[in-house]
Amino acid sequence: MNSTLFLTIFSALGIIYLILGFFASRNIKTTVDYFLAGRKLGFFAVTFTLIATQLGGNMVIAASQWAYNYGLYGILYAMGMALGFLLLSTGFAAKLHACNVSTTAELFETKFNSPLLRKIASLISILSLCGILVATILASKTLLNGLGISNETIFIIFWLFIIAYTMIGGLKAVVVTDVFQVLFIIVILGGIFLYCLFYQPAPIVSLITLFEKQSSFTTTTLNAAKIVAVFLMPALFSLMEQDLAQRFFSARSQRVALAAALGAAVFIILFGFIPIYFGMQANLTNIVIPDGGNSLVAMLEFITNSNVFFILAICAITAAITSTADSLLCAISSNIAQDFDPFWFRFRNKLMLSQGVTLLAGIGSFIVSYIVTQQILDVTIASYELSVCCLLVPFLFALFKDNLNKNAAIGAALFGLIGFVFFRIYPVPIAKEIATLSLSLFGYWIGNTIKQR
Repeated sequence: MNSTLFLTIFSALGIIYLILGFFASRNIKTTVDYFLAGRKLGFFAVTFTLIATQLGGNMVIAASQWAYNYGLYGILYAMGMALGFLLLSTGFAAKLHACNVSTTAELFETKFNSPLLRKIASLISILSLCGILVATILASKTLLNGLGISNETIFIIFWLFIIAYTMIGGLKAVVVTDVFQVLFIIVILGGIFLYCLFYQPAPIVSLITLFEKQSSFTTTTLNAAKIVAVFLMPALFSLMEQDLAQRFFSARSQRVALAAALGAAVFIILFGFIPIYFGMQANLTNIVIPDGGNSLVAMLEFITNSNVFFILAICAITAAITSTADSLLCAISSNIAQDFDPFWFRFRNKLMLSQGVTLLAGIGSFIVSYIVTQQILDVTIASYELSVCCLLVPFLFALFKDNLNKNAAIGAALFGLIGFVFFRIYPVPIAKEIATLSLSLFGYWIGNTIKQR
């Protein structure tokens, strides 16, 4: 691969993101503009930015590696995200929009009448989102290492560009860059996929043959607990995920929120087969994957003969990673700046404060990425589980009921946290996620009973 050409395009994309962020920031005057784009986003803007939140390292890099190891089971993560969007399109998205709040944690305060509970929920959400952001940064590092590019200076500068445009323009900048990134990804990766599908360059097998070859993949290490975690956790987390909810809060109307969720679900299902296709092909064609490399990257390099199309494909994968990263960063800063607002009362310029929070959150997550040593998908799923186990039960009650008891929410969060830790140390016959959610529901009942007595 021509490293000079790649680094040129790679750097140019970072500059384009920064320019788009700068132009998007020109009309930002309040924190509502900064975090919610003035609550004026239309169908296409919401749909594209919803897609971008999930079209990241896990959807592309980790899923293709799963397909390389387990075949068609690699689609589980994408199907889980699609299920989450489908559930949102049935009414959850409209419910979130109707709540007229700025963060999902704020819903805990309004429904349970507890400012403290809001801060607890926000802290858990921040930890989860930071974990996913760290995994996203790790995915980009894995991608570059697989290409034999270990230029730390370029890597650091690129991520500083992402942090910078998110800091400057907030959600408006994220949405504008998301549209650009998703279109770039569709054209490049979608074009290569269609080329392989219809022309089948040797030794690529046909799509039908690919399904028939599933039996040649070893799935003995793929147990029910792992399947539940990879499929169910993304679906449940999407119902209460701040970076997704932030899009629904920003939608122009409930109808826009619902339609965008459905559109994003359809896209995720269709696009999810692309990394699976290349991951399985890499296994069946015995492509050699270097240490620290990825099956998708190796297969794309083989197909394109390391020419300019391969460089564009890598840049498209990078765009997928960054499109998720800026969404996560914006959501994290939204939680910090808005859910802990009383702590910032001395600062008169709330907009500048929000930008400072975004900068610090981005730099902090980037530093942590050098400490974490776990696999990308493992970090992501654990982050999902933390929020789902602690907050899903009280969140659903808050979304559909009124006059709630804060003791019930505290009980659900506490028992969920206990289950999250306990069942990782002492395994149970059923999936630990199901056991933990059951324990959280039991904690909600206990908390509610305490008030009644």
